[in-house]
Amino acid sequence: MSHPDQQAFVFRFFSLSFAYPNEAFLPALKRTAQNISSNASLFYDLTASFEQEEPEQLQAEYTRLFINGYPHTPCPPYESVYLEKRMLGQASIEVQALYQEWDMTVEAGLTDHIATEFEFLSFLASAGRLKSVAKAAGDASERFIKEHLNRWLPQFIVDLKTAAHLQPYKQLANLLEHAFPQCPVQNPPT
Repeated sequence: MSHPDQQAFVFRFFSLSFAYPNEAFLPALKRTAQNISSNASLFYDLTASFEQEEPEQLQAEYTRLFINGYPHTPCPPYESVYLEKRMLGQASIEVQALYQEWDMTVEAGLTDHIATEFEFLSFLASAGRLKSVAKAAGDASERFIKEHLNRWLPQFIVDLKTAAHLQPYKQLANLLEHAFPQCPVQNPPT
């Protein structure tokens, strides 16, 4: 499998990891993990960790971490929230413009959601297989990571490591840190 394909599967795996853990969640995660060859054991281990939890516990943890934790949501999965402390801010507008450059449409409320951003990177990596757009897709991916993901993912990882109670989400934070070493992650306070 080509390097762009591998990148696409890794980004797709991360996108799926931030989906609500319903009945389709694990099968989709497993299918994608089966296509990853580089550091495959890390992705299999994370999938197995999700599999070991009761669905209701995963759903409760997902809701607490990413949707409406009390007294606040510890890891809101939106770039605008991390950079601007509000939903649908300037970051959302900027990523929407990048999506439009590649003729992608995204539901308005999910424009700068972490899953959508990883799905966009998966799309760009897949486009890297086409000679006619490979360079443009690679440049767009590098730009997107530098101008968007690198600006908020490090703090998101710290927050996820700190706030997660269930092992799968702690492992997800560690895997993100491993996959994005260019994002300097500060160690959370002890």
